[in-house]
Amino acid sequence: MKYLLTVLVLLIPALFMSSVFASQETYEYPAMLTVTGYGMAGAEPDIATVVFGVDLVRDNPGIAVEEAAGIINNAMGAARNAGVDGEDMHTTGYNLWVQEVYDNYTYEYTGEFEYCVNHYISVDIRDIDSVGEVLIAIVNAGANSITSVTYRVEDTSGLYTDARLNAVQNACEKAQELANGFDVTLGEVQNISEWLSYYPSYDAGYYNYGGGQDAYCEVPPVTPGSYSVSLELSVTFELIRND
Repeated sequence: MKYLLTVLVLLIPALFMSSVFASQETYEYPAMLTVTGYGMAGAEPDIATVVFGVDLVRDNPGIAVEEAAGIINNAMGAARNAGVDGEDMHTTGYNLWVQEVYDNYTYEYTGEFEYCVNHYISVDIRDIDSVGEVLIAIVNAGANSITSVTYRVEDTSGLYTDARLNAVQNACEKAQELANGFDVTLGEVQNISEWLSYYPSYDAGYYNYGGGQDAYCEVPPVTPGSYSVSLELSVTFELIRND
């Protein structure tokens, strides 16, 4: 009799719980489709940025600093004379350090010291047709290093709008193709994510030219090319089965 009561005590809660779960409806998660849409937009560049400077080594720190400052001031003045606004120029790097002189014949340090200075300036050129003339001017003024010439579109808001619309169209076309292939219907959009994928600008570098005294007198062959931005969208659609 005791055994029977124990079985009934265990069985009654189990029957109650099974009846509760049976009364609840099972939730079916909707079918989903996630696609990635790519969008790109481009335009002709309207601004160029040139980074130039001076690298020199002297045996006296005062002379090194003074000479580098003189060269940079001359180069910046030449850039202004070539049409660059003063507010479009700024220092990007300045370094002064000392190093022991190494003799390449004896493969030993000499115990003497030399002082190295590099000073770099970035200039924005709004008349991109004058980039070559600006390069000539700053090199002939004494700059002995031009590390980069980059072209870009200054206001990219319109480009990103166009790229975003192109990405939306691309995502919708992909989703519709897949839906047609699997004989289902696209429902409402459930989720959208956006991220930038790539936005190139075209560079042209000129290294260790110049030194003053009309050292570089021909216009270098720099061209702006094109500037573009691109982005990606991840879009999730609900799927409706065709009965």
